[in-house]
Amino acid sequence: MISVIVPSYNVAPYLRRCVDSLVGQTYGDLEIILVDDGSEDNTGKLCDELADLDPRIRVIHKENGGLSDARNAGIDIARGEYYSFIDGDDFIEPDTYEAMMVEMKDPNVSIVSGGFFNTDIEGYTRIFVSPQRQYLTKEEAFMELFVGKNYITQSSCNKLFRSSLFEGIRYKKGIINEDMEILPRLLDTGNSLVLLDKAVYHYIKKPGSITSSDYSIERYKAIEIEREIYLMCKHKYPKLKPYASIYELKSLYGMLNNLMACRNHQEFKRQELAVRRKMIAVWLRCNRWKEVRETYRDKMKIYFLTALAGVTNLEKLVRFRRRITGMKG
Repeated sequence: MISVIVPSYNVAPYLRRCVDSLVGQTYGDLEIILVDDGSEDNTGKLCDELADLDPRIRVIHKENGGLSDARNAGIDIARGEYYSFIDGDDFIEPDTYEAMMVEMKDPNVSIVSGGFFNTDIEGYTRIFVSPQRQYLTKEEAFMELFVGKNYITQSSCNKLFRSSLFEGIRYKKGIINEDMEILPRLLDTGNSLVLLDKAVYHYIKKPGSITSSDYSIERYKAIEIEREIYLMCKHKYPKLKPYASIYELKSLYGMLNNLMACRNHQEFKRQELAVRRKMIAVWLRCNRWKEVRETYRDKMKIYFLTALAGVTNLEKLVRFRRRITGMKG
């Protein structure tokens, strides 16, 4: 049986579509756990109504505690041999679990990861999927996560996990990057991972993107996560240290850009400087390895200049250089 855990907070307009995609799966041995995370709209009532329509649906009503807390609540009552996590405002393809369970017949496979459809607020959809099925050892899976082509995303939602991976492991509360934090720990606990050559998960971006939202200190806490991932590789997978380092540097670069894209970034000057200092320290560490210096030469330049000048100042310098070049032309 697969336990499908669906954290649901104020998703009344989308929840029925999500649940319909679950109850209509070609693989039917499911328990569907709807976790109403203290919703303020009609989500909680809708959860109960949906549970009346299918005996496989169970409902948890709880105070709002965030995504990690909602997932953990579902894990605590889950009875399945496998776990799947679906956000209440997204949905999946009808044969998702059938395709994933074929791979789980191999007892050495701990995680199956599918591709996903990413639909933006204008309705444009891009598909991210591996061009072929890939069987990856634990170390190969880490490499794909760190420096691959983004076929293994950090998201938990496009994956199927053996429930045994979660013995003693739960999603970390109080952070926004809970998937980034837990996936390396699950890879470390498990054996191999299979990448499907099939897109299964529909991620629908809602209004309120990062460019129009406020920055929060919870996003900044990811700086600790990236350090923990590097330290784990340093102690357990020393050959992966160079790639864990470039992954950390890339993640810090993304964090800095996200911070500066928020409308309230001026309130987080101290955090901005801390991220930039950390980027320089990790950049220096990355330069210890010839393969990193040579493979990521151009990106390393961008990371260093961004850390040194800051996103805003670097953009001003680029615009100034273009203006001068144009005048000379």
